[in-house]
Amino acid sequence: MPTVILLTYVMASVITSIQVIMNKRNPVTASLWLVTIWLAPYLGSFLYYILGINRVNRKAVSLRKGVDQYRFPILENFQVNESELSRYGISEHLIPLAKSVHRLVEQDLLSGNSIVPLFSGNMTYVAMIDAIDNANRSIVLMTYIFHADGIGDKFITALRQALARGVEIRVLLDGVMAHLTRPSIIKALRTAGIPYALFNSPLLARQFFFLNLRSHRKICVIDGLIGFTGGFNIHRDYWSPNPEQEVFQDTHFRVTGPIVAQLSNVFVNEWLYSSGETLRGEPWFFEEPETQEIGSVLARGIAAGPDERWERLRGAYLTALNVAQQSVRIMSPYFIPDEVLVAAIDDAINRQVAVDIIIPESGSKILLAATMGRINETLQHGARLWLCPSPFNHSKLMTVDNQWLLMGSGNWDERSLRLNYEFNMECYNTAIAEDVNKLFSAHQNAGRQLTYEEYMKRSFYERFLDGCARIFSPFL
Repeated sequence: MPTVILLTYVMASVITSIQVIMNKRNPVTASLWLVTIWLAPYLGSFLYYILGINRVNRKAVSLRKGVDQYRFPILENFQVNESELSRYGISEHLIPLAKSVHRLVEQDLLSGNSIVPLFSGNMTYVAMIDAIDNANRSIVLMTYIFHADGIGDKFITALRQALARGVEIRVLLDGVMAHLTRPSIIKALRTAGIPYALFNSPLLARQFFFLNLRSHRKICVIDGLIGFTGGFNIHRDYWSPNPEQEVFQDTHFRVTGPIVAQLSNVFVNEWLYSSGETLRGEPWFFEEPETQEIGSVLARGIAAGPDERWERLRGAYLTALNVAQQSVRIMSPYFIPDEVLVAAIDDAINRQVAVDIIIPESGSKILLAATMGRINETLQHGARLWLCPSPFNHSKLMTVDNQWLLMGSGNWDERSLRLNYEFNMECYNTAIAEDVNKLFSAHQNAGRQLTYEEYMKRSFYERFLDGCARIFSPFL
């Protein structure tokens, strides 16, 4: 009997190891899985088949096979040809960035957009609910976390009233977080009669809290004309009826113009995957031929996920760091870049580019330790790290040379870069980059700079914890 058990263990481990070697592109991740498989008999193989296989990739490819991608004839008037980039005011050194992202995301850069930053929960939620209250045709809403109480109750009320007016509504929630939120958002939506679907909803969601392949995107589109995207979830901790009460911070953006169609397209594709329902044409997209330019911002959506051919978000980060000439400013609540991104940051510093990295000091101690374990060498090269006090800031922003902005849902960690579905947007516009840089400056003034010398003065215990957290950063 022991021989049979041993042979079964060896066979299962060999088969699983072959799966890892053939399918895992990241050598560190592959090595960790191989160690787990062989040192944890049966359990290692079981965990890999539960957590390590990209089943979303297989299902998404199968579902989308033979389905025509929706085309937007009116967008042809706003597509920016690569040969005309300089005519739109893009600096020469940023043109390679625009071309690179075009190839990464297979999406056109669009002119004629207006983008307004929303720097607080009150600003964001008021703007979104006001748009919902004035909706005439359709509302689509995709979010990672949707609390049914607090500000979430106001959203549900606004959606229910819009539904009563005859507005078509679709709400798409992440399949794990929807089960974990209390009070139940699923019950609240069902009670209100609001159509909803769950993205990649697994069995036993409560037991697999850190399950990968989550939909971390935040998109809302009203009547196919007004869009909202950025970092805000519909989360009770980011809003209070008392304006004097301290709440968590984030950054969202109100967008109008042709770029809204790209937001809508991401939603309808994920809705098709999650519900099987195809949403095409009106009322989901605004397709009037007389569509005019709304503003002067050049923008492009970057939908990233583990079922894409390229790691789009990582590619955008790398190219932006490589073309920077003067300044790079990064804000992220979870900043745990891999070796390639760290090398690109170091290279930018060596070219005398000023690199400022802003992270919250009040977040998870383990994630902060992982950041410290990853960034200490970059501090030695000359990066400036700013630790911001409470309230916790959840913003994910990056500017380059005061001309280019990347914002959205993606963090600088393995979960956002490889394992989750994210939506970011790049903008080429000096005015909006300057608006966001004011936010950076305000946080730098309120925070404290941690130098390499100060880092090295930290206790042995703290630096040892940093190293341990860094080792396990692919799983954080």
